[in-house]
Amino acid sequence: MIRVVSFDLEGTLVDMTFSDLVWNEGLPRLYALKAGLGFDEAKRVVLGEYARIGEDRVEWYDISYWFRRFDLPGDPQRLVASYRGYVRVYPDAVEALGELSRKYRLIMITNSNRLFVDILAQPIIHYFDRVFSTTSEFGLLKRNPETYRKVCEVMGVAPFEIVHVGDRLHDDFESPRSVGISAYLLDRQDVYRCVSSQCRVRDLREFARRLI
Repeated sequence: MIRVVSFDLEGTLVDMTFSDLVWNEGLPRLYALKAGLGFDEAKRVVLGEYARIGEDRVEWYDISYWFRRFDLPGDPQRLVASYRGYVRVYPDAVEALGELSRKYRLIMITNSNRLFVDILAQPIIHYFDRVFSTTSEFGLLKRNPETYRKVCEVMGVAPFEIVHVGDRLHDDFESPRSVGISAYLLDRQDVYRCVSSQCRVRDLREFARRLI
């Protein structure tokens, strides 16, 4: 029996506007000022360093790491907070959370750093029993199945008692399924046709209908 419903955050509950601005505008602007470069050149350097580290490493998600790497002045938390007005919650997320919270315990599992999560999740935090920033709390990425095992331990449930939904094929679908968690792939753009329609949803309204 399902007791807990788990959601990814970015790309699932909120869109990418906020994070894209922090990473691709805010941080390059600080580097431009520090290095005496034009914005376009600074952005080229910064994006090159992002690519050098890559999404497979925990550091990629840690803005404090990037402040140290580029020797930037100021406070990472202040930079992140300066973009809080750009948080965009998907309308279907609000509807689904309202329906599912009446029947299940809801949690959030995200690779995003805690500084991002505290702002991104704020408009919908009241729906959730627990929010996990896997990089901040466990030092792990969701693509590592051990992340989902740890979440089960913290929540005091067996894998078969959780269902997870998210928009990334490996992180949100293959990884949780490998430890026995039921998972749905959120495919807003209908690009993952290789995944069975029984395990794929186009929006969170459809996901909620599958569970209620």
